[in-house]
Amino acid sequence: MKVAIVTGSSSGIGQEAASDLAAQGFHVVYACRSEERAKAAIAFAEKATPGAKTTFLQLDTGKMKSVKAFAASFLAKFDRLDVLVNNAGSGYFTSKDRVTEDGLEAFVGTNYLGPFLLTKLLMDIIKKSKGRVVNVSSIEHWEGSYDFEKVSVKTGPQSYATSKLMLMLMAFELCRREGIQATAVNPGGVFSGIWWYMRGWKKMLWSIIAPLILLTTKQGSATIVHAATAEGLPTKSCYLSPYSQKSWCPYYSDMIGFFNGAGVALACPKAYREDQWTKLWEFSEEKIKPFL
Repeated sequence: MKVAIVTGSSSGIGQEAASDLAAQGFHVVYACRSEERAKAAIAFAEKATPGAKTTFLQLDTGKMKSVKAFAASFLAKFDRLDVLVNNAGSGYFTSKDRVTEDGLEAFVGTNYLGPFLLTKLLMDIIKKSKGRVVNVSSIEHWEGSYDFEKVSVKTGPQSYATSKLMLMLMAFELCRREGIQATAVNPGGVFSGIWWYMRGWKKMLWSIIAPLILLTTKQGSATIVHAATAEGLPTKSCYLSPYSQKSWCPYYSDMIGFFNGAGVALACPKAYREDQWTKLWEFSEEKIKPFL
């Protein structure tokens, strides 16, 4: 039986993707911080697919010791890994949480370096299984910065966007450097728990407007599932979007629109700079060195 890990699968697009992969016959590992929430997500999958094969293993991508413990637990239980979905992350941190316990800027540490370390620790089993990696990026990658050092020191306006650009560059470099089918995906603008930090009248107004203009979590998971299962995907610089992207306005047509299913799209031009793939890889190797 094929095995898939979906990080951050206790809610939202991660939960939907995990459920869909279970329905397609994968043994899905729910890699989540909260066991209670993961069990609820597993129940969601089992209701849709009675007899679904699932396992919970605790993971917090914002803590390097948790990433290492997860990898060790997984390797002790499984002898193959066909799909690793790096979905877990956060779109907002309060001021007191903007530095992780490892001394890393929270967006870079949680959204990118934790998944990078996890991928490195599972690289051998992915290769052995001829598996693939799916990195959940965002339209925000268009606003990301190449100044990885600056962004990783202190949380700023470009921190989140850069963490999403990093996930994309990492996927592209995985293809080139390691020969792994690795895809970066944009789930689209999704009405999910990612908006938890909104308060007061803004939250009330948003709860009315958002369902009218945003995708459902099921639609938002489409690019993840397609990247995890589809045949014939590009083997270099593969990026998927749920929208019908227009060549004359690639940014805005990749930001919001009518759901069009998962399709190959054009990322921001800065994502195709191969020298930046190398630069990021070397930066990442240096940053995770203390945790290996």
